[in-house]
Amino acid sequence: MPDWRGIVRHRLTPLRVGEKRQEDIVADLAGHLEDLCEDLVRQGKSESEAVQFALSTVADWDELRVRCAAQEEDVMNYRVRALWLPGACTSALSMLLLRWFQGMSPAPPVIWVWHGTFLVIYWRWLLCLPLIGAFGAYWSRRAGGQLLERVVAASLHILGLTCLMALTFCIALVIDFRVSLSLRLVGFAVYVLGWGITPCFLLLLGALPFLRGDAAESGQAAASH
Repeated sequence: MPDWRGIVRHRLTPLRVGEKRQEDIVADLAGHLEDLCEDLVRQGKSESEAVQFALSTVADWDELRVRCAAQEEDVMNYRVRALWLPGACTSALSMLLLRWFQGMSPAPPVIWVWHGTFLVIYWRWLLCLPLIGAFGAYWSRRAGGQLLERVVAASLHILGLTCLMALTFCIALVIDFRVSLSLRLVGFAVYVLGWGITPCFLLLLGALPFLRGDAAESGQAAASH
C-alpha cells in the first residue's frame, strides 16, 4: 500500500491552519482514503486501480484546501465570539469594579486568620459578581457557546487569578525559605477561599440561569434579531 499520509500531505498542504491541526487533517483524510482503498482491494480490484479510484474521490484538492482553511477560521471566530470576547469583557468589568471599590470609604472589613494571615472582604464587589457572571454567560449563550464556554466566560477573571496564585505559591515553595510551610499553606488556603472559591461561586450563581438551554437555539435567536 502507498504512503497515504505522504500523498495527502503533498497534494493538500500547505494549509492556512496551525501545524498540529494540519497534521490532524492529513491523518484523517489519509486514513479515510486508505480504508477505501483496502475495501476496493478486498472486492477484487488491483492495488493500482484502488489507489486511483480512492484519489479520484477528491475532485478538487485546491477547493478542499480552501474549505479546510475556511472551516478553521469559522472555529476560531466561534471561540472568539463565544468564549474569549465575553470572558475578556467580564474580566475587565470585574477588575474595574474591584479597583473602584478599593478606593471607596469606609475601608472594607478585614478578617485575621492566623499568625498575621488576613483576608480583606470587598463585600460590594462580591455583591456585583452574580450580575457579572450572568452577563458573561448570557453573552456566550447568545453567541452559541456550549456549557463549558459559558462557564469559562462567566468566571475567566477568577480562574486566571487562582491559577496565577497557585503558580506563585509553587515558585515560593522552591525559592523562599524564610516563611514556614504551615504559614504558607494557611495563606494559600485563605487566598483560594477568599479570591477563588467564593467569587467563582458567586459568578456561577449568577450565570446559572444561562447555563441551561440549547446553544444552537440561542445562536439562532440572536441571529434572527
